[in-house]
Amino acid sequence: MPAVAVHEVLAAATRRLREAGFAAADAAADVGVLARHLLRWDRGQLLARRLDPAPDGFGAALEGLVSRRLARVPVAYLTGLREFYGLDFEVTPDVLIPRPETELVVEAALMALPMPVTPRPFARVVDVGTGSGAIAVALAAGRADVRVLAVDRSRAALAVARRNVARHGVGARVALVAADLLSAVDRGGTVDVVVSNPPYVPDASPDVAPDVRLHEPPLALYAGADGLDVVRRLVADANAVLAPGGTLIMEIGAGQSGAVAALARDTGHWAPARFRTDLQGIERVAILAREAGDGR
Repeated sequence: MPAVAVHEVLAAATRRLREAGFAAADAAADVGVLARHLLRWDRGQLLARRLDPAPDGFGAALEGLVSRRLARVPVAYLTGLREFYGLDFEVTPDVLIPRPETELVVEAALMALPMPVTPRPFARVVDVGTGSGAIAVALAAGRADVRVLAVDRSRAALAVARRNVARHGVGARVALVAADLLSAVDRGGTVDVVVSNPPYVPDASPDVAPDVRLHEPPLALYAGADGLDVVRRLVADANAVLAPGGTLIMEIGAGQSGAVAALARDTGHWAPARFRTDLQGIERVAILAREAGDGR
């Protein structure tokens, strides 16, 4: 009896997901990622070797991962990795899975950071709710003169972030601390940029996908009736730690930009809010600059 080829194993796995209601493209993509993870092949190898006999145990291992995917476990948790800003990050159910739209936060922060000047040859960033450490590490990797304080309430999340900091060799420039939002940050006004991908989903939102609702950490997702409980605190508190001209940069949810602009206006200290849109045209990143001479 001829050996089962790799492509036949993939086809069977894809069919299981499709029969369970996954869209055809999503099913094929998920199976491809899981197969590459198990085989330790890249995309080119998977394509070139699809007619090869399946290695011993491959079919059973893939079937096991597909069974967990049918339970809506995110693919990133199944592989333990997620790419973000061109870097690979370890992810576990203790941390939110980094999304492509969050890369806009990194881009905005890199643009907002001042250039190093004597006698202060580095820029200081605070990453609030660091989770996997994706934003903090990406910023440190993107600018050698950046020093980041990465903060999270979850010690389990900080353990993941610590491993990602070590993975990318930025431990000398990224410090990790367990704290609530900005409570551990000096109020001396020396921070150049505060960044955050805070929880911003309303508690009773009906729009949360099953993968997210069932498996990602609620602490990183939900923030009160309108989803803005944490954002309110950041808008109110960040001014106290920012240097003159410093910037608060936050990811926000669809439809929240108007409320965030009003918060900034009503709180004072902030220039009019600016926003960056994602590929769907959603105002996804709020940029609040501390007004010079605000007299705080």
